[in-house]
Amino acid sequence: MDRLPAVDRNVLRIGIYEILWQEDVPDAVAIDEALALAKELSTEESSGYIHGVLGRISSIRQDLNL
Repeated sequence: MDRLPAVDRNVLRIGIYEILWQEDVPDAVAIDEALALAKELSTEESSGYIHGVLGRISSIRQDLNL
């Protein structure tokens, strides 16, 4: 995580929070909003990485004991 740019790290934090704890926000919306932020504030490669991480979090959310 230390090598990840601060912008990307914070976009991931927001997206993960919305996926795991904001029940009124659909996962797809949380991911799309995070991608929009990443594309605006970071690089194109970053948006691909963020999409992969948030997609995986969304897919395993039910398996997490939170």
